[in-house]
Amino acid sequence: MNKAAMVTGLRHGGRHGGRFPAAGGPGGLGPGSGRAAGPGAVSAAGPGIPDDLVAEMAEALFRSLRRSDQRSKGEQYLHGLLAANGRKTIQNIAGAVDAPGGQQSLHHFICSSTWHWNPLREALAHYVEGIAPARAWVVRQLIIPKRGEHSVGVRRQFDPELGETVNAQRAFGVWLASGAMTVPVHWRLFLPDGADGADEQGAGIPASALREETADESATGTVLDDLRKWKLPRRPVVLDVPTTRVGPAVRRFAEAGLPVLARVCGATRLVVAEPALPGHGLGPVPALRILQGVRGLRRRIAGAGLVAAVPVTLPVGHGRLPAGGQRPGLLLGEWRDPEGAPERIWLTDMVRTPVGELARLARLAHDTAADCEEVGARVGLRDFKGRSFPGWHRHMTLSSAAYAVSSLTSAYALTGEALYA
Repeated sequence: MNKAAMVTGLRHGGRHGGRFPAAGGPGGLGPGSGRAAGPGAVSAAGPGIPDDLVAEMAEALFRSLRRSDQRSKGEQYLHGLLAANGRKTIQNIAGAVDAPGGQQSLHHFICSSTWHWNPLREALAHYVEGIAPARAWVVRQLIIPKRGEHSVGVRRQFDPELGETVNAQRAFGVWLASGAMTVPVHWRLFLPDGADGADEQGAGIPASALREETADESATGTVLDDLRKWKLPRRPVVLDVPTTRVGPAVRRFAEAGLPVLARVCGATRLVVAEPALPGHGLGPVPALRILQGVRGLRRRIAGAGLVAAVPVTLPVGHGRLPAGGQRPGLLLGEWRDPEGAPERIWLTDMVRTPVGELARLARLAHDTAADCEEVGARVGLRDFKGRSFPGWHRHMTLSSAAYAVSSLTSAYALTGEALYA
C-alpha cells in the first residue's frame, strides 16, 4: 500500500458534507462506483473494502500478540466486523468469515483470552496518525442501550440522541480528528457505582478499573490516564461532554500541558473579562446570558458557521473563581439558527488561538458525532452482547480498527486519489 498517496489524498481531499458514504454504497468504492478499490476489490471484508488495507491494519495492530493463533483470530474478527450483515454479534461475525472453530473459537478470543487491548489501541493510534495527522483529540460519550441489566456497567442513563432515559452502558471515547476523517482509538467504560452490583460479579473487572469517579472525571481520564502516554504528537483536546463543573477538567488538562476546548452548559457561570462588553462587572453570569448579550458581535466563520467569542475568567476547582489573580479564558458560542439560542457553547484556555481556528476545532466535534452514528453503526460499536469487562474492551478495540478501515476506504472514494501506486 502506498502510504504517501494515502496521506496526500486525505490532506487535500477533505470531507463531503461532513459525512462519509458507505464503502460499497453510492459514492463509495466497489461495484457501480466507477472507481477501483485497487488489488482485492472483491473483498472478504465486504463490498469495496480492499483486502490489502485490512491486511496492513491487521499487521500494524496484532504484532503485539505473541501467539500466531491470536493474530489469526484477530484478523478474522476484523474481517467479520466489516463483512457481517446486521448486528456485529460474535455469531454473525463467525458466520461471515467461516471461522475455524466457529462462534465458540471467536467467543474465547474476545471474552476469555489473555491479550490486553491497550497495546493494540496504541498501535491503531500511531497507524492513523501516520496517515491522517490529527488536528485534535475529540472526547465524547457513547450510550449503548441494553435490554437486560446483566452486562457490565449497565445503569439507567440519559441518551441525548433518543432524548430519553434508557437502560444502557455509558462509555467515553477518544477520536483522532483530522478534518478529513475521525477514528476512535481509546475507550473507558463508566462504572458509576464501582463493581458492587450483582451484574458486575464475575465480570472480570481489574482492580485498576474500580475507581470512584464522576462522569466528568471518567471523560478526562480517557485522555490523561492512557492516551498522553502513547508518545503521539500532542493535540488540543475537544471535550464534547457538556458539564456545569468545567473547572476541574480545565485544571487537569492544564496541569498535563494539554490545551482544551470544553463544551459547557448554558448555566455555567463565568465572569466577563472585557470592560466594553455586556455583563462586565456583574460577577459570575450564566454562559448563555453572556452570549445572548453579544449577539450583535457574531460573525460567520468559513467551515464553522455563525460564531461569537467573549473573553472571560475561567473557573477553577469545583466552579470557584481564582482567589488571587485571574485565569484568562474564552467563551465561544455556535449558532445554527441566527434567531435562536446558541446550538453549542464552548470554553477554552487557548486565548491566543484565532477565533476561526477555535470554531473549526469545535466543528470537529460535529464531524465526530456524525461519523460515530454512521460509521459506528456500520462496524458494531454498540453491538457487543457479552457480559464481561475484558470482552467489551476487546470488541471495542477491534471495532475501532474496523471503523478506521471503513473511514479510510470511504475517504479515498471522496478524494479520487488512488489507494495504490
